[in-house]
Amino acid sequence: MYHQTVEDFGDQAAAKLEGQRNSLLSHIVRSMLAGMYVGVCIVLIFIIGGSIAKDYPALVKLVMGICFGGALTFVVFAGSELFTGSNLVLTLGVLTGKARMGDLANNWVWTWIGNLLGSALIAALVIASGVLSAEPIHSFVLKVVQTKMTLPAGQLIVRAILANWLVCLGVWLAARSKSDTARILLIWWCMFTFITCGFEHSVANMCGLLLGLLMHHEMMPAITWGGYAYNIGLATLGNIIGGAVFVGGMYWVGSRRNVPVQQQLRPAESTPVDTELAAALG
Repeated sequence: MYHQTVEDFGDQAAAKLEGQRNSLLSHIVRSMLAGMYVGVCIVLIFIIGGSIAKDYPALVKLVMGICFGGALTFVVFAGSELFTGSNLVLTLGVLTGKARMGDLANNWVWTWIGNLLGSALIAALVIASGVLSAEPIHSFVLKVVQTKMTLPAGQLIVRAILANWLVCLGVWLAARSKSDTARILLIWWCMFTFITCGFEHSVANMCGLLLGLLMHHEMMPAITWGGYAYNIGLATLGNIIGGAVFVGGMYWVGSRRNVPVQQQLRPAESTPVDTELAAALG
């Protein structure tokens, strides 16, 4: 039922790998762009959330979720390399036989590094701009960052699984749609759900948590580089499971072309040799 979409993602994986082999530098730059696109949308929702947190606390998550749809929309329509999206694409590349496990690991490592570099660049530029310095935005960002850095490990991994299940579902839906308007809406619904529910996305956190580290955070002792590594590491693991298993793996299994039950139960057709043998045996 979904066989053609699976094959298309396999072809996309092969194309990504070809581009990476032709120029690793270009691949890293494309990966940096994805980190920057996601990062700037994190800045956007931090500013929005901080601006309304005091007067409308009940609306903070809802409004932040509404405004985050641009992140994956930028990545898909502008063109860039997102690690969490590659969890889906390269997995289907391997499962369709168009990529090897070594190709998958190599792509994921370099894409992750590029996303991190792009996220760090946008975080540094935003801090230098001073747009997060004013209250209540400054305190809001630090509170969010501290909460993310102190999540229990089990909750963090599960939230990361759920986050990339939704992100890769958005990528899957966009690939199956022929209308750009529909693609934008479908992507938006997935991003809205993941942000509003409070799930954890490694690339979004690359920039978001770094903002807290680069700001004055003396009153927030839990904001540390160790906390940064803890969150990003476990979120990365959960994101891989969410994208590779819950979307890529499940749709690959769900699209396998099995032999119909009627055909499985039908007796095997006799060959000419079988017929002659049956006649000889009376």
